[in-house]
Amino acid sequence: MAFFHFPFGKITKNNSSLSFNGFTLIEVLGVLLLMSILSLIAVPSFQEWQERNAFKSFATRTAALAKESRIHALTEGKTVYLITQINSEQCILISEDKSCTCSTHKSCVVNDAAFWSMPTLFKMKLKTSNGEDKTLAFNRNGSLNFGDSTTFTLTSQRYKASVIINTLGRVKLCSFQPFVGIAQC
Repeated sequence: MAFFHFPFGKITKNNSSLSFNGFTLIEVLGVLLLMSILSLIAVPSFQEWQERNAFKSFATRTAALAKESRIHALTEGKTVYLITQINSEQCILISEDKSCTCSTHKSCVVNDAAFWSMPTLFKMKLKTSNGEDKTLAFNRNGSLNFGDSTTFTLTSQRYKASVIINTLGRVKLCSFQPFVGIAQC
């Protein structure tokens, strides 16, 4: 039976025989087997870590846009709209024009950071209380019209959070799972 050698080292010649300093095929296959087992263990936890970070970014970005629309209404002294389109184009935007949409956002958002297309990775979804598109009007005092308070529910394959906006315009982000920097609901 012959052994295969992979000569990664030196070849030395003694008086009567050649000597190879390398790895045998069995050793290389053993290392490959060990590496494949370790990767099978690591890949699922890496995917969960990716989903967790993507969801946290999704939740904080949604809450930040709601806060930004309130601040813009206060500083400009006029009505500003937080428009969420969840049924057709999946976006959130801030505009002073109530009729602004995801497809016309370039001409009507308040600034470049006031538009966000929602991620579809990990089946992330934004839902309103009635399942319809929602437009919230922050008045010049930074509050909502009476009865316009709402809750946005954010979900992914493993996680769930809520962005709650009350009639005073206060925005609260909370999660149903523990996240660093996000309060639990």
